[in-house]
Amino acid sequence: MLGAALSTSAGVVLADAAQDAIEYRRAVFQLVKWNFAPMGDMVKGKTEFDAERFEVLAQRLAALSEMPLEGFSVEGSDKGDTKARAEIWSQWDDFAAGMQQFEKNAQELASVASSGDLEQIKPAFAAVGKTCKGCHDNFKDK
Repeated sequence: MLGAALSTSAGVVLADAAQDAIEYRRAVFQLVKWNFAPMGDMVKGKTEFDAERFEVLAQRLAALSEMPLEGFSVEGSDKGDTKARAEIWSQWDDFAAGMQQFEKNAQELASVASSGDLEQIKPAFAAVGKTCKGCHDNFKDK
């Protein structure tokens, strides 16, 4: 009887860990969006370019870029209320490489943002957007 209780408890803990991982991913990506969107508005000319604010946002994005992959490594987090496609886990090496490219590009954007030169920033910003789109197109349900 104790064994049955323990195995049931283990299943609940695993399910909780998987749901926590899904919520973690959502939170990280919400923060990515929170910081990326205003940079996009500046790059596109929708809002005035503020070099100081852009640099702060880019630094935050660089820090956040190191975080998402961890949320995909929890067993069972491919199930449940998530837009993550099964291909993430069946094509893990490709997915992880994309996440590493996102991190690299975000770090480069933060570096270039410190120059305050919008013309140098634009291609670095576009590179980050391209890696985001690549993952969304291949690994996220709409």
